[in-house]
Amino acid sequence: MRIRIVRKLSPEDVAERLESFERSLGCSFEEFDDRFSAGHLAREHLRTYLEWAALKDAYNAYQESGELDYAVEDSFELTEPAFERLPSPKRLELLGQLAARGYESINDLARRTRRDPKNVYTDLKALEKLRLVRLRRMGGRNVIPETPIEELTFLIQ
Repeated sequence: MRIRIVRKLSPEDVAERLESFERSLGCSFEEFDDRFSAGHLAREHLRTYLEWAALKDAYNAYQESGELDYAVEDSFELTEPAFERLPSPKRLELLGQLAARGYESINDLARRTRRDPKNVYTDLKALEKLRLVRLRRMGGRNVIPETPIEELTFLIQ
């Protein structure tokens, strides 16, 4: 079985990826762009160039407008031990609820799904570890659950 996940990156995720490119390649995007345009880099760097350029464009647009629209696709094969990490039906239900509408808090989500807030929080923390959910703090104690997932596909082959 394979799982395919398409998820939106947060501004922090994009900034981290941009920094990672700079660290691993030892130069700024502008320097990399100059070398690539001048033909000083091999064609194998095309994929790196395109991803880095798309991240830069998305982040610049975010800085101007305050909105970020950048998604990545992850796909991986599930082996027997990995099946334990699969979300349970209750957790998949929470993902569906989060994808369908926004919630003001974990208590709000628990109330609308008619579940105990402690159990909802536990499930959300497990989904957060799988990077299927983000828990964003607002103010003192209020935690807003969000899902960056645009698509989650289970492929049985």
